[in-house]
Amino acid sequence: MILILSRPLKAIRTLAAAFAMLMLCAVSLPTAAHAESGPKSLLITYKSTAAKRPAFRQYLEGAGTQRFEALKKAGKIADYQFLFNWYNDTLTWDAMAIIQFKDYADVAEWKTLERTSPGGLDAKGLALGEPEITVSADLLWEDGAAAPRASGRVFYVIPYEYRELAEYKKYVDGYVIPQVQGWMREGILSRYRIFLNRYPVGASWDALFVYEYKDIDSFGKREPTIAKVREPLRKQPEWAALNAIKQQIRAESENVIADDLAGR
Repeated sequence: MILILSRPLKAIRTLAAAFAMLMLCAVSLPTAAHAESGPKSLLITYKSTAAKRPAFRQYLEGAGTQRFEALKKAGKIADYQFLFNWYNDTLTWDAMAIIQFKDYADVAEWKTLERTSPGGLDAKGLALGEPEITVSADLLWEDGAAAPRASGRVFYVIPYEYRELAEYKKYVDGYVIPQVQGWMREGILSRYRIFLNRYPVGASWDALFVYEYKDIDSFGKREPTIAKVREPLRKQPEWAALNAIKQQIRAESENVIADDLAGR
């Protein structure tokens, strides 16, 4: 289901962050580094037109994949994946590239590439689809292995914004992970990845869930499986407490159902 939201959580958090920054500057307190290293994931969304969508998909499956494979072979990226939206949806994206670097220093290589190939695309690719939003992210939760491509696996991508980072991490650990582990035990989900935006300011997402279902039949069983897994979890006080306040902790935005074009 597609859900369109305003961005109240982000607006409140941005105002709070600005006020906190003013207070810190006023008392001249030292600042701590956000993390020991910079983010090693880059997620780029691309937008095409209805008329160009078929050709853009073919490009990503062909020349686009060849370009990214060459970057991987040269050691400029550690891995990549192209996802393509099932539908011509004007509210979301047509394609997404999920790029991994072996270390943060390699991001500098990508910065150089962007000067001549925005979003990693050559002139032919840019004539078919343009990069819209690029997010530097941390892959903080991951489990499972990619299902065989021949199985017809389905990717379900869900963006969220959250109220506060530490609170959200506890929510994912205590509420989300017990559920997705249950879905994996039930046999419908083969892999999940949860990314956090390192710089969550502006119009992009704060957290992005990438669920990989084994096939379309497994994806069709999503709702009854959610209900089945939640039933025993409701008896656990910690999980039940988080369930009761989840709407205050995070807000869900437009979902995308997608295919994988990279042959993983």
